[in-house]
Amino acid sequence: MLRPGWFPEYNPAEQLVFDQVKVIIEQLYEQHGYTHIQTPAVEANSVLLSKNGEDAGKQIFWLYGLAQGAEDSKDYSLHFDLTVPFARYVLDRENELTFPFKRFQVQPVRRGERSQRGRFKELWQADVDVIWQEWEKSAIGKNLYYDAEMMIVIAKTLHQIIEKFISGKKFTLHINNRYLLAGVMEQFSEEKRPLIYSLLDKYYKISHEQFIKEIEELLGTESKKILDFVACKLDDLTSYKLENENFKRGVKELEEVFWYIKALNPDNTYKLVFDPYIIRGLDYYTGTVYESFFDDDMALGSISSGWRYENLTGYINPKKSQYSWVGGSIGLSRIVFLILEKSKPELLTKTEYLFVNFKETINETAWLMNKFLAKWKICEIYPSPDKLGKQFGYADKKGIPLVIILGEGEKNEGSYKIKDMIAGTETTHKI
Repeated sequence: MLRPGWFPEYNPAEQLVFDQVKVIIEQLYEQHGYTHIQTPAVEANSVLLSKNGEDAGKQIFWLYGLAQGAEDSKDYSLHFDLTVPFARYVLDRENELTFPFKRFQVQPVRRGERSQRGRFKELWQADVDVIWQEWEKSAIGKNLYYDAEMMIVIAKTLHQIIEKFISGKKFTLHINNRYLLAGVMEQFSEEKRPLIYSLLDKYYKISHEQFIKEIEELLGTESKKILDFVACKLDDLTSYKLENENFKRGVKELEEVFWYIKALNPDNTYKLVFDPYIIRGLDYYTGTVYESFFDDDMALGSISSGWRYENLTGYINPKKSQYSWVGGSIGLSRIVFLILEKSKPELLTKTEYLFVNFKETINETAWLMNKFLAKWKICEIYPSPDKLGKQFGYADKKGIPLVIILGEGEKNEGSYKIKDMIAGTETTHKI
């Protein structure tokens, strides 16, 4: 195999699945008022490393030179996510955009991370975000509606994908708040906080018993503070007995977000729950964070995630710290991986009609096919006047459902036939 490992490549049937999933995502995002944008595959290193430079630097695919010897190529790298490029995009175009600006972006990213099941070095992300300016905060920033809308849009999109390809597969959005977590962490020394975060973050990769064991080894008698917290339901948080401002703000924000979720999801079509184990590791996340998991396949990792930021643009340009936003992302490559893992796709083409090639009537057949193409039908003509059985076999193998026959007999009668390859029936139509 010459193709580099962990850079996905699909056969035609698999590619059709990928394309159909991508279309569902784009249509649902667009339906809720999000505008499509694209950004270049590369960004300046100064942009990509503007926040979490050391950690990001470990994942980046750097450009070390181009064949024509461009001197500045070393100053650029392939982007590892779509979030930082979006922050740069907003700063470059802030005078052109109307805020709040709602955008979606579906593109590949490249990361030099350890590859494993459902994780790749090249992966497609489907991001959706809304950004506004801080001086609008009295109208929008304190209103957490967008946090809820983002999660409902993601949930609705995942629901449609799953219903189409792996019906019956259950998923849940697990929601937390970074202020709430920060308030809980104020009970512990600064050197222990990152270790606690790390244990919370890996909870779904280890057993509950292992989590308790490691927390007790780390915190000793203080472990009860964490164990009591992770046992909380949303309604229990006010009785957790923490009075610091971060904790109180986190509780208030969660209550408001779930209030909006109830309004947007009145029939509980989608399952969204408070989950104290969700942290989302990057420290520029503020407020709401969430991850989505398949209920019976937590080991696969999250299939979507979301967050709120209050100052990401300020890391790129300290003079432009007035922007805040809410974002979410669906792991397109990971969902397609699971779909293909569960079932082998049967559809090999989107072609609706195959036109049989008869040497004597090729002009009439081509004319008729152009009529179909003018109606936006997906058509192809068999390339040579082979035996009819061979042409039918081609249609059957590719999964083309309908074959159009216009031979000498049909031409003399001013008609053509359509053979339904699935039902095995034929119908006659006037030209």
